[in-house]
Amino acid sequence: MPSKFGKGLNSLRVRFALMSGVFGAAAACAAAWSSSHLHGDLVILGVTCLVILSAAAITYLMTGNLTRPIENLRATTEAIAKGDYETPVNVECLCEVGGLAASFDKMVTRLNANVARIRTLAYEDTITGLPNRAVLEETLDGQRDLSGALLFIDLDHFKQVNDAYGHAAGDMILRAAAKRLLEQGLQIDESENAPDQPALFRFAGDEFVAILPGAGRAEAAVVARRIIEAMNEPFAFGGQMIQIGASVGAAILNEDAYTAEDLIKFADLAMYEAKTQGRGQVVVFDQMMKERAVKRARLTADFVSGLERDELEVHFQPKIRLRDGAISSVEALVRWRHPELGLLFPGDFLEIAAENGLLPKLGQQVMRKSAEYIRHWKKAGSPMVVAINVCPGQFSNEKFADGLILFCLSQQVSPSDFEIELTETVAMQDVDKARRQLERLKSAGFGIAIDDYGIGYSNLSQLYRLPFDHLKIDRSIIETISSDPNAEVLISSVIETAHRLGHTVTAEGVETSQQLEALRRLGCDNVQGYLTGRPAPAEDITSILLKQRTASVKVVAGLDHKTAC
Repeated sequence: MPSKFGKGLNSLRVRFALMSGVFGAAAACAAAWSSSHLHGDLVILGVTCLVILSAAAITYLMTGNLTRPIENLRATTEAIAKGDYETPVNVECLCEVGGLAASFDKMVTRLNANVARIRTLAYEDTITGLPNRAVLEETLDGQRDLSGALLFIDLDHFKQVNDAYGHAAGDMILRAAAKRLLEQGLQIDESENAPDQPALFRFAGDEFVAILPGAGRAEAAVVARRIIEAMNEPFAFGGQMIQIGASVGAAILNEDAYTAEDLIKFADLAMYEAKTQGRGQVVVFDQMMKERAVKRARLTADFVSGLERDELEVHFQPKIRLRDGAISSVEALVRWRHPELGLLFPGDFLEIAAENGLLPKLGQQVMRKSAEYIRHWKKAGSPMVVAINVCPGQFSNEKFADGLILFCLSQQVSPSDFEIELTETVAMQDVDKARRQLERLKSAGFGIAIDDYGIGYSNLSQLYRLPFDHLKIDRSIIETISSDPNAEVLISSVIETAHRLGHTVTAEGVETSQQLEALRRLGCDNVQGYLTGRPAPAEDITSILLKQRTASVKVVAGLDHKTAC
């Protein structure tokens, strides 16, 4: 589209050319008139000065029309440089400067649109349209006199929805859940804008946060239960009904917490407590939970420093070969020798390690200490295979297998001295990836065991695709031998199938003579449990191995230790 600026008399070039022509003509006329009508050099000089001053005055006035738009344009530019994108471009001129101002105005309009888009992305969740975490934190930090409750809402089973139906279904669930939370849970009337209305925010993933101004514990619990009821109703997607749910934690501002950070943290802790109670529950943060949180924070700090001070110990639990009663291998189990609390078991600190990204470092210490004992037992003439548990985070690392191989080289031990235990659930998450990792480990000489078999959803027809040597039946199945008549049928079937596939079988959690005799009768290869040997320090295992080697008799390890797996 042709520009309307700088055309004809609106052109600065035309204007200045005309002005120069007019001044030249005026000067010529004045000179001619002066020479014919005036006499004396001073008079002629005076008339000439008068003409020049008049021309200067007219030029000054006319250039003002040019410089004013430029000044206005400069003022707008400086305002934008200071962050004020709303300052209008006040230039009304059809000359070229007006065209520049119009282009500049278009640029500012586009810039404002981009800034608005950036603000939307920064402060509005793109899936649900709700204010996001940044807005929540600004809201809590910016209103020091705010009182009321904060609800931390987590959608139950949302990950399974994504896995089963895809992210399109997950996004739809999030949008529908946000709508239900607003309309049914919080019962917000969007036509009103009252300051005491509840506010809903998308916090992260499948988590939402609601602020209930002025609400106490009782009101917060009522709203939370209403939210859970709303989330319990199925969601329709693609002709199917999808069932999720919600768990809600609540914290009260100025009672439980005095800062935004603590308020969110305490409500989050209450939500996790609700999940541990079976999901679909409401938990309001209280003083007891606060004390547990403080204790956990202190334990976390102690664990971090404990890793640096080498406070971790490795105990070993024997696996007994039923054929001859000898120790076939031992499983490495980590313990923490806390300077004040004494010996702590994995249940006391593994979750802390996982939350703080310390599992790899913990695993390295267990491997290093195990390698030390492997060298010691070899030197003593009692070589022993050590089974190491692998966490999902370690196994998912593409360089995990290569890292283990290099570790063995650095520690002067053989890969065949180790048996890698991988849970059935982890192994079946990505069968192709698991197969590649296990093939690399097995080709290097590591033994491979599938741990906790029977608590996942796979069966041996799925597991046979993976290269492994040993199958460990979970304790939850073994403990049913004495109470469920079908248990022996199931265990017998697993043992027979595993043997046909070339795998040995270990039964975990053997605690009674009845279980031991049943497993011996069913053809199980190895047993592991309190009946045949509790986890014990390496020195005790060394004594057992020495007796086993020197006596050359069948030995069933009976270690009198009160430690637990």
